[in-house]
Amino acid sequence: IKVTNTGKVVAQFRLVPKLDETALCKPWMTISPDTYGMLIPGEQEATINFTITIDNATAHALNTGREVLEDILILRLENGRDYYITVTAKYARSCFGMSVDELVMYSDPIRNIPLDPIKRAETQRDLNSSAALCVPKELWRIVDAIYERGLHEKDIFTTPGVADEVFEIRECLDTGAPFGAFRIHSMTEVLLSFLSNLSSPIVPTTLFPTLEIDAQNIQSCSRKFLEELPPIHYNVFVYIVSFFREALLYRESNKLSAAKLARICCNCLVLGNQTAMEETTSSIQRRAGMQLIMLHFLETNSI
Repeated sequence: IKVTNTGKVVAQFRLVPKLDETALCKPWMTISPDTYGMLIPGEQEATINFTITIDNATAHALNTGREVLEDILILRLENGRDYYITVTAKYARSCFGMSVDELVMYSDPIRNIPLDPIKRAETQRDLNSSAALCVPKELWRIVDAIYERGLHEKDIFTTPGVADEVFEIRECLDTGAPFGAFRIHSMTEVLLSFLSNLSSPIVPTTLFPTLEIDAQNIQSCSRKFLEELPPIHYNVFVYIVSFFREALLYRESNKLSAAKLARICCNCLVLGNQTAMEETTSSIQRRAGMQLIMLHFLETNSI
């Protein structure tokens, strides 16, 4: 918005929190360049930018109906009146930031699924019915597209894609539109981003190994890990590991290694977007153990 002084004296303004609140706005909104300013009559107007950013936490809250993109900001004129600025936005629903348990309930593109819980219930599948999907259709689409384009591309899964293509691919997943002639590195970046940005990671932290993993116990720990995975998470895990095993068949040309893919698995299936968690010696050891389990699955036929 642009703020202009139409009077004859200097005017000072600032954005202030609402009554009984400390923040100027909802956490999904940022204000720049400043939240206050001084306007001299006849001089240049001030511009205040309001930016909405949908992170995983906000997407999850929007998808579950606990949040709406609506807020009211108060612009206070010193020794003058308050101006109320209403901010509203419509969320373009995305499969990024959702859980696999919810995604398997829908056969329609996620952009077509209403945010309203009552309307959504009409389109929701019964998870226990035979019609429920085994893995999210978005995951199947992107994996199938990468497979078709070939797994022999050098540095696949490690080279970043083209930003514009990444955005278009995400839109295709959300809207059900067919994929264009996108570069394979853009496709693989979207795959890893999809897995990393699920509202809950495929491998819950509760399943991290509590013992130190070694050659004697890795088989039993891996079997126990698989048995304890929730059903849909188990399906996705097996699907991704099988896909990565297929990619390793082309290691001569794509320069992949099982160790490199185990690290990737750990980053996107185990940690997800929880990179801010406090690191302790115990958590580092347990994560290292999880990486060894990933390596075991990639190098053996134990699934």
